[in-house]
Amino acid sequence: MKRIIAAVLILLMVLSPVSSDPIEYEYEPYEKEEFPIWSLELRRAESIFFGSLVITFPVAMGIYSLASSLGMPTPDEDYQRVLQQALIAGGLSLIIAGTDWIIGRVSGE
Repeated sequence: MKRIIAAVLILLMVLSPVSSDPIEYEYEPYEKEEFPIWSLELRRAESIFFGSLVITFPVAMGIYSLASSLGMPTPDEDYQRVLQQALIAGGLSLIIAGTDWIIGRVSGE
């Protein structure tokens, strides 16, 4: 039974590209006025927020480690510690994205 199911799955994977329609259109780049300004600002903020998490997560881990060694009370569960570090990192990333948005508004971009 397993061999029949495997054969059917392989057959479906091989035949599905054969039966699909070829692409009959060319890529069209987005026009400048195609999206509203708020969606472009939101996309920029999202990119900056998630991009800065790469930097803020190790910083948050360092801050958390330093604060706990200086006597900050820490939870007993590991998942709670990681959650607190993630919240610190998210807050720092939110501050970075918000700062970028404010700078963009002030400078008039």
